Amino acid sequence: MAGKTWIAVVLCFLVWYGYLKWFAPKPPVEAPTTEATGEMVSPEGTASLPSLPADGLFSGRVLQAFQTAVADPALKLESPSVQAEFQKVGGNIHSIVLPNYHETVKDTSPLVAPVSETKTPFSLATLFSDPSLKEFEVSPYAGSVESGTLVMTHKATPGLSVTKTYRLDEKAYFGSMEIQIRFPEKSGKSDWGQLVIPLGGTGLEFKAQEPLNAWEAVAYQSDSVTRHHISDLEAAEEQKGNTGWIAFGNRYFTTVAANESEINPDVVFQGGEAFKGAYLRYPLKLKAGQNSLSFRVRLYTGPKDLNNLKEIAGLSKLVDYGMFSVVAFPLLHLLKFFYNFVKNYGVAIILLTLLVRGLFYPLTQKSMRSMKAMQKLQPQINALKEKYKDDRERLNREQMALFKTHKVNPAAGCLPILIQLPVFIALYQVLANSMELFHQPFFGWVMDLSAKDPFYIYPILMGVAMFFQQRMTPSAGMEPMQQKMMMFMPIVFTFFMINLPSGLTLYIFVSTLLGMAQQLYTNRETPSPAAAVVDSPSTEKG
Repeated sequence: MAGKTWIAVVLCFLVWYGYLKWFAPKPPVEAPTTEATGEMVSPEGTASLPSLPADGLFSGRVLQAFQTAVADPALKLESPSVQAEFQKVGGNIHSIVLPNYHETVKDTSPLVAPVSETKTPFSLATLFSDPSLKEFEVSPYAGSVESGTLVMTHKATPGLSVTKTYRLDEKAYFGSMEIQIRFPEKSGKSDWGQLVIPLGGTGLEFKAQEPLNAWEAVAYQSDSVTRHHISDLEAAEEQKGNTGWIAFGNRYFTTVAANESEINPDVVFQGGEAFKGAYLRYPLKLKAGQNSLSFRVRLYTGPKDLNNLKEIAGLSKLVDYGMFSVVAFPLLHLLKFFYNFVKNYGVAIILLTLLVRGLFYPLTQKSMRSMKAMQKLQPQINALKEKYKDDRERLNREQMALFKTHKVNPAAGCLPILIQLPVFIALYQVLANSMELFHQPFFGWVMDLSAKDPFYIYPILMGVAMFFQQRMTPSAGMEPMQQKMMMFMPIVFTFFMINLPSGLTLYIFVSTLLGMAQQLYTNRETPSPAAAVVDSPSTEKG
């Protein structure tokens, strides 16, 4: 892609990002539907209570109990892909570690832990809104493991108990959690408030340039995805619909709780000091003659690998490729296709770049030729501007007549670039967000294509290449001051690329080199403006 093309891409991206972040209206939150009793009705006809203040659920008492709890050595579930430890306090998951993934390429670095008692103490816990059930949040549960199944139970007053059953699936990274709540038969009480199952973090900070700290909460309801960075979460935001799942994680790893219960839960996004994330909210309402309620949640804790995510409906949408995802997925398949042959994702990126540049060669060539043609006419255009500087309408007519005489279309230089933009933005998203590049080496100093270049070599080379490409590219129609500003763009781009994944900077560097080669060919193919004959600036007499 030519240097000016990259400028257009980045400027469009920055404008688009800024609009979404600061100016775009947020989707309206559907107002709760209320009955005469003041209860909210979920899509499946199950009633739930109005939401409570955040402190009512994520209180300091519960947070301290979770963060100081210790894992019970006897309560473990393990598979080749997942190591889950449990605590007696609340009968909750203490931590989930992925033994196949380290945080960095060094084997001595910590293992990736999507669930931990320090960063995500509330994740997959069971919280209750009814004061009479608060005991079940932090009281010790009795538990045992038999045949790969962990059962934990706590009994309170006669007839009131909570039993949790955990399993790991044979399929990597999947598991399940079942919750059964038994109520006293003769209590005369039918409304027991709400059961809340959270996924989120405590004390986490969103860092866009650090993939493992780019925390987000996501929900899937009624075939629609809602996504929030934790930095955007503030007051509670309720969502109603046919709930599929909620998820919390970073750019490459996630924890998912998918609803498999007959009772449909609401989804609430929550921001606050103690908790930032989302939670499933189930109503605890008993029908006549009923004294127990059961809930089942399917769990996924692992990498954002599309081969795994497709096992749960809608979960492939968890990977965020932006507004051009329909283009991004085929590009990802092509990248993996090349990798299957060369067994190096860096080489696969180069091959994919060659393919994309080759497919768009005719459009790019048309754009470059149009720019060269405009450059040849620039002396005549300047003469027209000087002659008709006080008559804007006449100037426009004269310019259009000049373009028609020489068969030059001013839009021909921009239109091919605009057609290519969706593909290049989609490819940008694929290389910035795909799990496939995590800890994948290239050559030499680049040992992780998902991390920034440790020595900033590719960003600097890209900036140098872009500088020389700028010198090669026609600057027709630009004022001298604009041309000077454009010369600083390679420096701006270099700093913009410094913290981007090295796989992405590799793609941009290779694409820039290919653009230079194509520009050099175009310059040699077309006579230089100095050799062009300057026609009369006016096409009309008088």
